[in-house]
Amino acid sequence: MRGADWSAGALIALSLLGCHREPAGEATAKLKALEQILAARNDNDPRLDRDFNDLSPQARSLFRRKYQELPREGFNERGTIVYLLGNNLRSAEDWDFLRGVAMEPPCLSLANCSRRGERAENALGDEVTLAYPSLVALKQAQRALEQERTDQGLAKEALSVIEAAKSSRAPAVARM
Repeated sequence: MRGADWSAGALIALSLLGCHREPAGEATAKLKALEQILAARNDNDPRLDRDFNDLSPQARSLFRRKYQELPREGFNERGTIVYLLGNNLRSAEDWDFLRGVAMEPPCLSLANCSRRGERAENALGDEVTLAYPSLVALKQAQRALEQERTDQGLAKEALSVIEAAKSSRAPAVARM
């Protein structure tokens, strides 16, 4: 069997078995769309609720990588990625990511996570902003727990995210 014939046959067999995987180009397109939304700083972009459902494993991996690349002070951008990935919890890697976000060390100031800011800067409202990605991770775990009450595996994963957050050094996260 020639290479092209074999590839076509393999794709047909995989699609018949329900194993169709999103081509890397589609995952990259999803990442590009996300980057456009983040650059525009448009939290109300309708694509957030429409175009990022049922993300492929490749797209979720690219989104996790993008999260790690963003500066910790990119609270809104990082929180948006956590929100989208929290809507697509399908694998152990997805839950590990959510747990990791919930356990992140607290940012010390809005301008620089590694240095404590001015006293007036760290007001109560800023406490929530400083922990925004972790708080989104907790809300996504709560949502999954409420939606998937009958699935013990998902409930266990969601509870593990909540349990991890209990020991957070970010006051807003520990309280939630």
